[in-house]
Amino acid sequence: MDVQKRYRLKNVVGYAVLVSIGFTVLSYLLSLTLEPFRATLLPDRGADWYVWKLPHAEVWAGITMWVGYAAHQALVWWLISRLKKQPVLPAGTAGSVNVWLLVVNTVFIALHQLQTVFFYDALAQYVPVMSSQGSIIVMLVLILMMLNRRRGLFFGRKVRLPERGVAALSNIHGYFIAWAVIYTFWFHPMEGTLGHVIGFFYLFMLMTQLSLAKTSWHTNIKWITFLEVFVALHGAVVAIVAGNGMWPMFFFGFMMMFIVTQLYGVIRNRLAIAGILASYAMLVLLTYGGLFQDTLTGTYVTFAWIHQIIWIPVILYGLVFVLAWAAQGITAIGKPKR
Repeated sequence: MDVQKRYRLKNVVGYAVLVSIGFTVLSYLLSLTLEPFRATLLPDRGADWYVWKLPHAEVWAGITMWVGYAAHQALVWWLISRLKKQPVLPAGTAGSVNVWLLVVNTVFIALHQLQTVFFYDALAQYVPVMSSQGSIIVMLVLILMMLNRRRGLFFGRKVRLPERGVAALSNIHGYFIAWAVIYTFWFHPMEGTLGHVIGFFYLFMLMTQLSLAKTSWHTNIKWITFLEVFVALHGAVVAIVAGNGMWPMFFFGFMMMFIVTQLYGVIRNRLAIAGILASYAMLVLLTYGGLFQDTLTGTYVTFAWIHQIIWIPVILYGLVFVLAWAAQGITAIGKPKR
């Protein structure tokens, strides 16, 4: 592997986006063949139940999913270790390790697609739902933490976090995010529901992000902000499809993260910021004032539920401090005495 070889970053990003769109369309089309599996699925049993898994574990489904996941994870981690030896590249270029990461992810996306068509089941058969959701939550927390010095944490203001803890987490963030993304990718069968299709497109974009470390694209704040804000769309769509009336919590909760933190990395104009804040507040008031009806349940969101919009921010911001200080404590324990 020639770590010195260079590629045009624009072409590499274009390839990644086209492949992501292509696989998103393909996953929907191939999902039309999954009805025999879908007919056996058990009804929803609540928040800790994942509907899209077979009633009983099947041997070949289990073998193919675990082998596929393990191979995908191991190869990506190995390439990330190689990527650490690659120097930071000039703007507008990508290295051979970046390209290999994209190729490996492309191959395993295709393999998971085939695995779904023939065996359907994914890791959800064996692991709890929160393991997948929790990994993505921690990923978002790490991004908030690492960008604190660049855009601040609260309305453009930087927060003092323990330096050694942040440095320790920053040093391993590539390995953790690679685990969170690939584990979540293999957690789900490549179903064709709107929530799955949007979710897989998001995962493909995250694979692109981790593949392009050490390039100028990886630190592009507009691109990073897009990846952060996309969660609001995905969470809202999944909740709408589920018909549980929780879509405002996901949409406005994650959008609160945008107006409190992420906005200040991409917009500097105070008038524009004020307009966005006012628009958010107005939409919250209209929604919880009964503007939108849940078409599946026939109910309206009311002001009695408006406290839901702070749940996600409280969890994410709280975890920023918890993880930073926990990492600080661990590094302090491991620090040799003078």
